[in-house]
Amino acid sequence: MTLDNPSQPVVLLFSGQGNPVIGMGSDLWDLNVTTKQIWDCASDVSGLDLRRLCLKGPMNRLIQTTVQQLAVTAINVSLYSLCRERYPALRVVGACGHSVGEYSALYAAGAISLETLFRTLHFRASTMDAVSKKQKGAMLALKGADFATLSDIITRSGIALDISCDNTPRQQVIGGTPSALSDFAKVLADEGYEPIKLGVSGAWHTRLMAEGVQLMRDFLAGQPFTSPAYDVLMNVTARVETVPDNIKENLSLHLTQTVKWADSMARFIQHPDQPLFLEMSNKPYLGQMLNDFAGFSSERVLHCRKALEM
Repeated sequence: MTLDNPSQPVVLLFSGQGNPVIGMGSDLWDLNVTTKQIWDCASDVSGLDLRRLCLKGPMNRLIQTTVQQLAVTAINVSLYSLCRERYPALRVVGACGHSVGEYSALYAAGAISLETLFRTLHFRASTMDAVSKKQKGAMLALKGADFATLSDIITRSGIALDISCDNTPRQQVIGGTPSALSDFAKVLADEGYEPIKLGVSGAWHTRLMAEGVQLMRDFLAGQPFTSPAYDVLMNVTARVETVPDNIKENLSLHLTQTVKWADSMARFIQHPDQPLFLEMSNKPYLGQMLNDFAGFSSERVLHCRKALEM
């Protein structure tokens, strides 16, 4: 499979928050007029010197959701723009973005402008940050369990938690209060699992973020959205949505609902055209998660940076 073949169908995958590093994006922001415009827009809209924060940190600032969401998105769309320029005949049949990456996917599909993208993300990140300071939360990653298995363990435990991300048939993320997660970690240990605490500042995609849902609805109501040019699977439903108002509602509910990544990837894996998965991220990880799906071939995934070197 190669991007040089104009008949090759492609699915675009856009990353979300996670594993920020000092220097991230520094090889992209002034490569050409397009990438310069992307980083300028992100900084102008947010009022942050995003280049400096990515280049020099400090790390305790870079990991904050108010910075990281913008940085990840600037990297995503920079890489996307470079791939589009390198492969102008790219035949995109669908896209999906993990968590905040969903906004990058909508931008790539022409549903929102660059300014709307960063304006909306700046509001979203600020809202999530404010809510998380009132509703203290944390998250655990768990390998070796599917959604149904983990749901059953949570139900039997009686502990108030939510599955934030159903990533693959073998990878889940759980969110809740620190005390609830501490109690649940013991339950998981008794079940033979070894959860890993994530370095995040809130319990994203859980009930603890409920206060932000209506705030997002009210904000998104005033933002210009159009129908995507191709299928974008929404995190909340793992289904295609084309009506702008329905997309906005999905994005609002996104704060409290599970990211249905496993269902979304299963749909694209089963796509009759057998598309190539092209990952847009600072470092590969979405493509690696596809290896958890039965019958998936690693030959069907390509990271954008490698594509740009071809």
